[in-house]
Amino acid sequence: MDESRNRPWGLTRLSPLAPASPLSYTAVHLDPVSQQAIYIGPGGDPIEAGRHGTNKETKKKEKTGGGDGENPATPDETEIPDYDND
Repeated sequence: MDESRNRPWGLTRLSPLAPASPLSYTAVHLDPVSQQAIYIGPGGDPIEAGRHGTNKETKKKEKTGGGDGENPATPDETEIPDYDND
């Protein structure tokens, strides 16, 4: 039986991964106070690992309901969060 006929189509599309770049740190520790990772460089000193992307949250209030004018009801106010990329 032909082996290639039994393989899923997606596996026929794979290619080798590009070589990975060497790590700029040798160890990672957790700071017990800030609960943030501390990256240790090859010399044993902490190094700056760069910043991850963060986003900014904005909130928009939207009112719904309110009745039909003759029988006004108390409108509901809903906060809708939105996130802006850096």
